[in-house]
Formats: sequence, C-alpha cells, structure tokens
Amino acid sequence: MMRSGDLDGSFVTRLFRGLLVSGLACVLGAGTASELPAQTMPGPVYFELGNAGHENLAKQISKRLELRADPGSDDVEKLLEQWERETGGPVTGWDWVAVDRLWIRAANPVAADSALQRAREAGGVPEAILLLDQARIAFQTNDPDLAEQAYWAGCGASNEAAALEYWLDIEPLATPEESAEWDRFRRLPVPARDMCQFLRKFWAERSLASGLPVGSRMSLHYARLRYALDNYSRRGGKKGPSFTTRLGRPQDAMFDDRGLLYVRLGDPDRLTSFAGNPSIQSDLVSAECYQPNESWAYDFPEGTRVFHLSASGGTDDYWMVENLAAVYRCGNPRAGASGNASVARLTPVNENRYVPIGMAAALVLTDLYRSRQGLDTRYAQAAQRMYDPAAEYTLNSVGGKALEASKVLQEEREVTLADGTFMVSSVPGRPRVRTDARLLVEELQFRGSSPDESRVWLNAVVEAAELQPVVEPGGGFRYRVAARWLLVDDLGELRRVQSEFETVTPRVLGRDESLPIRLSIDLPPGQHRYNFIVRDAVDPVADEDPVGNFYRGEILVRQFAVAIPDLSDVAVSADSGGKWSPIGPESSVVGIRPSPAHTTGPDGIAFVYFETYGLTPGSPYSTTVQLEPIDGGGDTFDLSFPGDAPLEPGPRVGRILRLDLSDTDPGSYRMLVTVVDGTTGERTLPFETEVIVRGTRN
Repeated sequence: MMRSGDLDGSFVTRLFRGLLVSGLACVLGAGTASELPAQTMPGPVYFELGNAGHENLAKQISKRLELRADPGSDDVEKLLEQWERETGGPVTGWDWVAVDRLWIRAANPVAADSALQRAREAGGVPEAILLLDQARIAFQTNDPDLAEQAYWAGCGASNEAAALEYWLDIEPLATPEESAEWDRFRRLPVPARDMCQFLRKFWAERSLASGLPVGSRMSLHYARLRYALDNYSRRGGKKGPSFTTRLGRPQDAMFDDRGLLYVRLGDPDRLTSFAGNPSIQSDLVSAECYQPNESWAYDFPEGTRVFHLSASGGTDDYWMVENLAAVYRCGNPRAGASGNASVARLTPVNENRYVPIGMAAALVLTDLYRSRQGLDTRYAQAAQRMYDPAAEYTLNSVGGKALEASKVLQEEREVTLADGTFMVSSVPGRPRVRTDARLLVEELQFRGSSPDESRVWLNAVVEAAELQPVVEPGGGFRYRVAARWLLVDDLGELRRVQSEFETVTPRVLGRDESLPIRLSIDLPPGQHRYNFIVRDAVDPVADEDPVGNFYRGEILVRQFAVAIPDLSDVAVSADSGGKWSPIGPESSVVGIRPSPAHTTGPDGIAFVYFETYGLTPGSPYSTTVQLEPIDGGGDTFDLSFPGDAPLEPGPRVGRILRLDLSDTDPGSYRMLVTVVDGTTGERTLPFETEVIVRGTRN
C-alpha cells in the first residue's frame, strides 16, 4: 500500500474559516466572507465574474476548486470551454492563477505551469502568490530543488494573503501549540512578521522527525496531502470527532482521521479490520453489530502505536475511537428474551454503567481483540484476559465486582489516549528504517575548541545480530552502518552530522554484540532536540526499509565555567584499548573506547575519562569517585586519586582513571565524580552517572 510516490502539488486542504476568510477577501479587494466559497478560488475572479453576470460560471470554477472536488483533465477542458464561450476566456493575472490551480487539482503540472506563466505575463498578482504556486507545481513534478527555491523566495515576499495560503498548506501537520502560535503570529503588525522564520522552524521540526532534508520532507508532505485528499476527504458534515477533537484536532479539517494519520505518518506498518466471526451463530453475534472498522499500527523504538478507527457516523468517514470495543454496538443479543425488560437489548459496551451481556461477552470481545493480535501482542493478551467462563460476565462494575474485561478496557483507554495525544499534539514523523536492531545512546559534553561552544559527542552502540554482513574475499565479515544526527535549537536552526562506520570480524556477530558509533559537533549553550538515526549500509531488499533504529532526545548544552573548577561529562569504558579524541585532532588521543553501556569488563575493571577546567596551574588536586548501589545491594564506598595540574596554564586537564571493582558485588551503581583544587580548596559540582559491575570470571 505504498502511496507516497503519487506526487501532486495540490495545496487545497480545507474551506476558509470565519475570520480567515474575511481577512483574505478584504486583502483581495472585493466581496464578503460569505461570498467566497472555497480557499482555492481567487477572490477577484469569483467576484468579477459574478458582478459581470456570470455567477454560474464563477460557481462552476469554485466548485472544481473545492477541497472535496477531484476534477480530471476533461472536466477542466469543459470548464475552460465554457469560460471561453461566455466571457472570451481568462484575461487577468488572477484569471490565469485560477486556471493554473484547476490544472494542479487535475494533476496536470505541464498545463498548470503554462497557465502560471500566462498569469505572470498578465500581471496584477503578488509575486509571493506566483512563487508559491510555482513551488506547488514543482512539488507535483518531483523537482524538490526548484520547489524549495520558489517556496522560500515566495515566503520572503509574502503579503497577508500569501502568508495565509502558506499556513493552510501546512495546517494538517500543525500541532495545537503551533496553531496557537500561528494565531498569535498573524495578529502581529506586518513589519513585525517573519514568515520565512516561522516556516523554517516549522519544517525543521519535520525534518528532524523524519530524518529527511527539509526539501525532501516538504515534497513528501505535498505527495501525502494529495493522496489524502483523493482517498480520505470527509463526506459528512463539519462536526468533528469527539476523541481527536478533544486532543486538539481541528473540527472542520478536510480529512477524516485516516487522512490525518496518513498525512502525518504515512502508510501504516500493519493494518487490519474485523467484520465478525462467521463461525458464530448469527443469533448470538450478528455482523451487523460491528461498525466498519480499521486499526493502523506504526512501529516506534519505544513500542507499537495503534490507532483504532470506526465509521460510526453513518458515512464512510473514519474517526479514532478510545477503545477497540467501541466498534461493537450491541449488548447481549438475547437480552430481553428472559422477560427481564430492564435489560436493554442494544447497549454500547463502553457505557459507564452496569451492563450485563451474558455469554456473548466471551464471543464478542475475545474475537474482536484477537483480530488485532497481528498488530501487537498486547491484543492477544487482552483477548485471553477477557475470556473467563467463570466470571459473572458483567462488563462494568457493580457491587464492587468487575469483569476482567472492564480492567482491560480501562488499560487500553489509557494507552489509546497516549497514542492519540502523540499523533495529534506532537510531531510524530519517523525515519524510514525498520527498528529491529537495538540501539543504546548517550551524550557526552566537553569544553569545545572555542570558549563560546561545547563539544558534544553522541556515543552509541547498535546491535549487530540484525545487520547484514558482507563476506570479505580473503575471509571475515564486514559490517557497515550509516549514522545521521539531526539537531534543532529553540530558534529552529537545523544542524546535521552524518558518517559511516564499519568493522571487519572473523565471524558473524550474535545477539548482545554491537557496533560502536560516535559523532561530535560543537554547539552553543542552550536546549537542542535531536534525532539519531542508524541504518544498515548494505543495500536492503527491494521495497523494504533498511534495518536499523532511531532515537529522539533532548540535550541541554552546558556553558562551562572559566574562573572556577568545572567538570566535563564522564565517559566509561570496559577496557583501555582503542583510540578516541574527545575534542578533535588537536587534542591528545585517549586510549579507551567509551560505551553508553557503562559496564565493567569481565575482570571487573572500568576505565573512566573526564576533563577538569579552571584548576590552578601547577596545583595539586584530588579526584573522589563515590559509588553507591542503586538496587540496594552491595556497599557504598569512596575512591580517591591524587594528581597535579600542569604548570603552564591551559583550558583543560584530562584524566583516565582505572577502577578495580572486581571485589564489588555485581549490579548497578551510582557513580559521583568530584575534583578539588588543592590550592584554592574549590571543588567542582559532582558529576553523576551509572556503572554496571558485571560478575567477574573465576
């Protein structure tokens, strides 16, 4: 079900809303908000045709440009013939903008580009509008370089009308927080607005989440947008779904929730539905009791996120529901047969009241939840917990008792709420990589080569067993991984570091064996969000994403002190082999291989490296290492290491310590490192990290 290749530059994503429509109509210089029927219909064209007595033609053009319309080339040709017949055809620049947008909707970029050139020649259209349409056409023709160039040139020249169109293009991707930011932004005086800065920050976040360059992520958005318009446009009224609307989804968006999922996350990794079990007698559980339903599953490193959707509104619009059980709309099919009139025959399973459903519970809920076991194993477990023949088959609590199914539904509601919040209220994109290989990551900070920046290392290991080695001609196996590290600061500036790593081994590596990856960058102090992506550099099977993993995190880059002693982060290694240069080629090489696992070697030895800044030149200093058990076992103890700072002033004093923990009980220990200047008596703040002591070999 690969869809993202269906490129189309359609930017029409919903009807104008209230004030936005009125504002654009005023900017375009004619008419009222109620007279402007759709976002893509240029106001001057609609009003001039109407004022000239061609209101029907104006409505026909507007109808073809409505967000739920899907005109083909024949439809556009007929409309242009009507336009020619009634008025002599398009004349003004805005007329030709309307034509270019008709061809964009009809997925004919060549004709759209020709019409856009006519619009430019006729004049009268703001340059920002022309550039934005040029970008939309270039996205449709899969020319991201041209599209990106036009896009950013247009935002730099945007007036209020163009800025609004830029926003409406990206609104389906926006979080509630970003929508609120846009509302504040558009109320600023025009000289105080920086539309390009607003958009760069917006797209940097999407680039970060997807691992793609900004231009590629923008192209992907326009491709997904068109597919969602063609396949998931709303058919029902404007009233939005209660669950996702509560989470911040716009009520009047043009997509149903499948469209929102697709635009934000693309194709699901797995999809399934359920229409009832035909082996069960129809008088027990009718298939009519099940609303049309789908569940979409997406794999993330922290686990699978599953979204349940149901067409419960009488149309083919699908909306997310809080429980999979909500797609079953019948109570006990035999309720009332016993003469108990107080028992409703049809009762939703999620009602917060006593609902006796008899033996049907074991049939309805277990089969429904088991149908999702291919998405995530938790649904098989839920089905097993629901099937309890000894229970009273009471769905909700009564008299302090509750069926196990009630607990399952409550637990699922909490998970579904978290997944829904993640989808609506965050930037949920993900890189194209199969998250099969385990990944362990840490950040290490040192004073950089410049006093205004810090050297930040991303230190990681990736599980080798899932990677595909290449057999070397002379024997051995070569493993290669590609790593990409993207960082975004609070201003939206995007930074990228990437490299490839490889190693040759005499045998195939197994589980719990890994490949090290280390990347570094100099950063100014402040908060940075990042995405670290690792993938097998061996070409994957056709139509499959490469094996690897990714990790999204945040790092607060420190400003190291100058006048008083300060301590860097502490790197931990299981042995003293290898070479590592913490601050680049100009520094001395450190003879360790730092690992984020922070384990001792099999002999119980650990090596740690750290740097101290601001020590008095030539002064003695002492380092204290305190270890205390995290899990309560073992003893707390201190280790002390004396030293002397160099006579010549320097920005850093680096040191490797060998910690012999062979007589220490195995387990996790909190390690605190502190350095004291022997001359001034000043001490650094303690740096805290973890060390795992492995059981030593006899």
